[in-house]
Amino acid sequence: MDALPALVVIVALVALATALGLVLRSRSVRVAKGCGGDEHELVVPGAEVTLVQLSSPVCSACAAMRRVAGELVASDSTVAHREVDVLDDPEIARRHSVFSTPTTLVLDHEGHVRARLIGAVPPADVRAAVEAARSRLVAA
Repeated sequence: MDALPALVVIVALVALATALGLVLRSRSVRVAKGCGGDEHELVVPGAEVTLVQLSSPVCSACAAMRRVAGELVASDSTVAHREVDVLDDPEIARRHSVFSTPTTLVLDHEGHVRARLIGAVPPADVRAAVEAARSRLVAA
């Protein structure tokens, strides 16, 4: 086989793999809404919205998400934050199909999961998920 046809095939395969990767990446959701499920026992009493962060000891992004949640809680007294180690409570990770940490569940005051945040999500996205959960409370 000549070098030129082999090079064309290699370039075509790289281009196809890149295009496929970009399509898959654009379809991945870091903030999923309306996840369903109930977690009544994890709701912080008195909070309109509870952020339940599912973490693990080897998670480097968990500290960033903990900081984002802490800042939001400090600025909004109706929001609470609770952290759960998935090694201590693997059942909750199984119930919500958690495959990476941090995964943060946004719960309304009744314990309904209103959003699921995957990874270290930017503060604006966390606020938007909290506001969406809060607006569903008003609509209900």
